[in-house]
Amino acid sequence: MSYQALARKYRPQRFRDIVGQETVVRTLQNAIEQNRIHHAVLFSGVRGIGKTTAARILAKALNCVRGPATEPDNECTICREITEGIDLDVREIDAATYTGVDSIRELRDVTQFQPARDRYRIFIIDEAHMLSQGAWNALLKLIEEPPPHVIFMFATTEMQKVPATILSRVQKFTLRKITQDELVARLHQICDAETIEADDAALQLVARRGEGSVRDALSILDQIIAFSGSSFTANDVATVLGLSDSAFFGRIVRLIGQGNHAELVEALHEAAESGRDFKLLYRDLMNFIRNGLLLTAGAKAEILDDPDAAQAVAKHFSYSELLRIANLLMQNDDIVNRAEHQRLAVEIALLKAATFPRLRSVEEALGGASTIGAPAPAGPLPAKAGAPSGDAGVFVERVMKARPLIGGYLAAAKSSRRDGNRIVFTFDDPFSAESVAGARPELEAIAAEVFGAPTSVEAGVAENQAAPQRSAVREDPVIQAFQKHLGGEVVDGSRRSK
Repeated sequence: MSYQALARKYRPQRFRDIVGQETVVRTLQNAIEQNRIHHAVLFSGVRGIGKTTAARILAKALNCVRGPATEPDNECTICREITEGIDLDVREIDAATYTGVDSIRELRDVTQFQPARDRYRIFIIDEAHMLSQGAWNALLKLIEEPPPHVIFMFATTEMQKVPATILSRVQKFTLRKITQDELVARLHQICDAETIEADDAALQLVARRGEGSVRDALSILDQIIAFSGSSFTANDVATVLGLSDSAFFGRIVRLIGQGNHAELVEALHEAAESGRDFKLLYRDLMNFIRNGLLLTAGAKAEILDDPDAAQAVAKHFSYSELLRIANLLMQNDDIVNRAEHQRLAVEIALLKAATFPRLRSVEEALGGASTIGAPAPAGPLPAKAGAPSGDAGVFVERVMKARPLIGGYLAAAKSSRRDGNRIVFTFDDPFSAESVAGARPELEAIAAEVFGAPTSVEAGVAENQAAPQRSAVREDPVIQAFQKHLGGEVVDGSRRSK
């Protein structure tokens, strides 16, 4: 017999085999037990989580010789033929190729006949959102009042595309993504059954790449087994999938934070030379930043996908910094996913994100920050006339080595002073103050080393900020874009209505 892919070989054949959908399974089994079978059901959810599988098992449970039963026996002729897809009374229809009105009319004619052998005539319509509006209209009356021997089952990944008139006539079941732990447990079961040796770290990588889809994870597992044979490690998985390690992503994020365009391009060139998939690289980078962002936001390490990676990125950035970097990358996520030249798309996205050190929010521009008129140089912000000196200057130099971005903010502070066990920095703009405050625990640890005693680091905004420089604001490209597309004009803060 020819080889059968793992996703097909281990496709659930009973309700109890379905992974991670306990609520849906229990509802369906209770409905069968209480003889409350709905004439039309719709299964929705992301790809590869068991929508069509659940429909097949339900069809077997309803038509089984020993049924209707809460579990099909998978031994009778009916169950075997439904499994093989050759049962005359259970038809699986691909909506993408069955979308015309004429096809639906033909289907409607078939429903008038009694089942050839089974208890119910069942129609499983996969990717139902692909049906045309005309096809849905032709189905409408039939779904509302079908013959008693007919049951419709729909499966879709995009329930929002199904007309509301249809949704109101079906019983909806939303299948959730499979959790990381559930997916790893399932992979362990299959590896044991296939006598494959794999460590937990390797299966964690496979499950993470599966992104909640059992089918996707098993397809990846098939690929890795073909590469590695009867045993594999996390390094094998990384080689097959073209994964980059946490150290590489940490380097990328630090270069973005420093605005170091040259070394960022060099790092991406190294990734290309090693054969990395840039679309996957970008997705993994986003996940790497997400872990650090959640950790700095106060999330517990056990709920993160990769706690070690989270610690690596959180060590160098505050919550507000990571939030800004994540926002910059998210703006280009869809472009990277759709781009034909993915390397170029990723390079542009990361180079745009590397303008991070010089960015200021639009609100800050409207508030009259003095730096908005001309672009700031990449890297740490330059010191101003009132830059810290003396003890504060020594402290800032130490911070520059450990946290260049925060050190740049401190060097650009409007004023600084050391008052006993306190060191206070004052800024013209709220964002700099917020960024420094977000890094306060690490700054206070550095201050304790510099001054030899516990020292609190405080950041505030100057009370008497300079009046808005209208010319600088007017010349800012962001403001000009708003004026071009949305209309309006820039006005002084004093002219705002109370």
